[in-house]
Amino acid sequence: MSTAAKLFCNFDFTVGAVAGQPNRYVERVAGSIPARTSCDPQIVVSGLGVIFHDSKEEYQSVADYYAGKSLLVTGATGFLGKVYIEKLLHSCKKIDKIYLLVREKKKVDINKRIEHMLDNPFFTRLKRTDPECFKKLVPISGDIRLPKLGLKPEDEQTLVDNVSVVYHGAATVKFDEPLSVAMNINFEGTKKLLELSQRIKNIEMFVYISTAFTHTHKKVLVETIYPPPAKVEDVYKFIEEYGDDELATLKFMNGQPNTYTFTKALSEAYLSKHHGNLPAVIIRPSIVCATSKEPLRGWLENWYGGTPFIMNVSKGWLRIARGDYKNGLDLVPVDYTTNLSIIAAAKAKRTKDVQVFNSTTTADNPLSWSDIKNNFSEEIVRHGKNDLPYPDVLFVQSRTALVIATFFMQTIPAHILDLWLKMSGKDPKYVKILHQVIQLRDAYDYFTINSWVMRSDRTRELHSSLSAEDREEFQCDPTQINWSEYLKDYSRGVLKYLKPRAM
Repeated sequence: MSTAAKLFCNFDFTVGAVAGQPNRYVERVAGSIPARTSCDPQIVVSGLGVIFHDSKEEYQSVADYYAGKSLLVTGATGFLGKVYIEKLLHSCKKIDKIYLLVREKKKVDINKRIEHMLDNPFFTRLKRTDPECFKKLVPISGDIRLPKLGLKPEDEQTLVDNVSVVYHGAATVKFDEPLSVAMNINFEGTKKLLELSQRIKNIEMFVYISTAFTHTHKKVLVETIYPPPAKVEDVYKFIEEYGDDELATLKFMNGQPNTYTFTKALSEAYLSKHHGNLPAVIIRPSIVCATSKEPLRGWLENWYGGTPFIMNVSKGWLRIARGDYKNGLDLVPVDYTTNLSIIAAAKAKRTKDVQVFNSTTTADNPLSWSDIKNNFSEEIVRHGKNDLPYPDVLFVQSRTALVIATFFMQTIPAHILDLWLKMSGKDPKYVKILHQVIQLRDAYDYFTINSWVMRSDRTRELHSSLSAEDREEFQCDPTQINWSEYLKDYSRGVLKYLKPRAM
């Protein structure tokens, strides 16, 4: 510990005391103190600020906060939902119940859906260490698309009487979802869940999972609520007049890249304006990818996020795209996002305003395309899983250059290879795959041609305020990610857990 840090830790800090009582928290910038200097269990010094806990107040661990509490979770069977539930059961063992809002699907009842979910190898750790914990999972039949969430009166009353924390992760994440559908699921679903939460007797926190791409017209994105991209009444007037016309929708969204980010931005603004006295936080993850460490390295279960784009580059199918090598991608491990969601409910200050926490990496631990090539792609090649030799991507700026380069570097070779297959008595496939890859590339075009700096100051400060044990248990500080190690685990996870596909 530096001399400045020692003097600082020994200093009897009393500024701001009122009537002889010390402040609960006093924050100040500590420029001369090294990041992460730890003075004692009650004082944590970070490069972002210094948080002093009242010495008379005993630190409450994250696990202790959740002890005896019950939660309501939407989106439980999704990627983020599974990781969130597994971590809660593993690290917060005294949690009472986790109510899971689950809709019946293809005539499969909700209990069968949860049983099927728990068959996933992702839950192996819990089955080995604490198999009884699954009794804490209570499926509740419901659907955020339906009036009153499709809840039975008795189930609704159970939630009103027993829940302390609401975690809202259910959403449609399809970029090309019709606007009317995205509004019904992402906006109206959030609105209905907020209305229910405001009637819960002992509610302590509403956690809303959004996206870091809600306001991409700004090049530097900070942890604050931005104005909505449109008025809700104008959105419904547009839908009534134009329906789900794609070109009209794109023009109406005024710079928003797709209906997913558009409806998430509307939902954030609605939550900020209408949450009332209900404490609420918004978690904004960037491109959510495979787990970093827990409970399995490199685990993932779908081809969403950045995985299809990165994998097609690594396999050699995608060789030209619009963008810049300097841009990189803002990826975040899924367990970092779920850990942040858990600690935000437990430790975020209860204020009158909705607090935003970015689960992002570009500002504090940027990832370059060179990192992806030298680690993810090289690992795919090392395992012999690249379909075409020397996988790499050429970035160009203009659409004209993209079309010309694609024609010479991909279209002509694809037709030649298909001709060779036909002459060999085999079915052609390369032109078909190329068409699929081009569709994929076009869907990601907005995100590869643009770049953003997504700040996570509040997230890092929240994480730094935890005890040493909780900081280790609930890692969410982006500076802790070792990209070389993570990308290799990520690539191995794709090969191990996902079924092969061209897109």
